Amino acid sequence: MQEAILITGAGQRIGLYLAEQFLEQGQPVVFTYRQYRPSVDVLKSKGALGFQVDFNDTDSLDAFLKALPRQVQSLRAVIHNASIWVTDSQIAEVPTLLEDLLRVHVSAPYQINMACYPLLCASQAQSSDVIALSDARVSTGHSEYSGYLASKSALETMTKSLAKAWAPKVKLNVLAPGLVIFNDRDTEIQRAARLAESAIPQQIGLEGIWQSVQYLLNSQTSTATRLELGQCLNH
Repeated sequence: MQEAILITGAGQRIGLYLAEQFLEQGQPVVFTYRQYRPSVDVLKSKGALGFQVDFNDTDSLDAFLKALPRQVQSLRAVIHNASIWVTDSQIAEVPTLLEDLLRVHVSAPYQINMACYPLLCASQAQSSDVIALSDARVSTGHSEYSGYLASKSALETMTKSLAKAWAPKVKLNVLAPGLVIFNDRDTEIQRAARLAESAIPQQIGLEGIWQSVQYLLNSQTSTATRLELGQCLNH
């Protein structure tokens, strides 16, 4: 497989939507997923190459990083979408969740970046890309998510630092959305509260993420930038 797009955490929501959009364009897709869902078979049926990987399992991640270059000759882009979302109160009850946040948002993306660098350099495109999905609230903070946002902040810093090291062949950017889509279980009160956090009180939508990814991929001069969608008010 050549000139592929690698998307982590593509079994659902944002990652799944991006994978489907790239496949519709005829773009080769490689994806990871932690938990099996029927969507995995759908992506594979469309020609995508899938790997079941648990970023909190060192052996699982190592096996993926060794297998990837045996099946992929070049990468057009890497999109770090895999994420976990926990509150500080959850961390207080299960302290190891903080380590999980750091592994999923910092350690695994770092190792993936390093392993994929030769494949990104092998791309025939003028420049290849790494896009890290973060969170708009990193810029404002939030009283209930300090651990989660700290791990996303580290992801952003790593991305911007590697952008300086890998320019001009590889562009690295951060995409930091606010409210993308509601969860099905959200109540009307919860939805109203989430909308009140945004300067523009509406969902970004999966299509909004896709458009932003396309912008970053197509821009020849954007690197070490942070594209924030749905700016969060400082509550």
